Amino acid sequence: MNIQRGEIIRVNLSPTKGRALKDTPSDKQQGKARPCLVLSNTKFNQRRQGIVIVSPITNTIKPEIKTLIQLPDGLKITGSVLAEQIRTLDLKKRWWKTTLVIVEEDFVNKVVHIVEQIIS
Repeated sequence: MNIQRGEIIRVNLSPTKGRALKDTPSDKQQGKARPCLVLSNTKFNQRRQGIVIVSPITNTIKPEIKTLIQLPDGLKITGSVLAEQIRTLDLKKRWWKTTLVIVEEDFVNKVVHIVEQIIS
């Protein structure tokens, strides 16, 4: 599993899918998936073998809401990152797939900066 920081993945965010469950992900869960921006460092993602930190992406674009960070123009995915809704996920227990979209490091740093402002 080689997930990069800045990669946009589609993942089932259902809260019932986690490390504690014994069942394996299936394609049936695809319908509940949504795009998410990977915030965790690539080296962390490799070492943790499936554990990633993400922020979901919504179709909503409202520049007046500072925790909704609009994705850069020119991507095949549009919308805004929900900076305040960060999640740590175990991808070994969830349906997920890559979108093959990777955003620039500056954009990821902008999202992380907003998260830092929220939690500090």
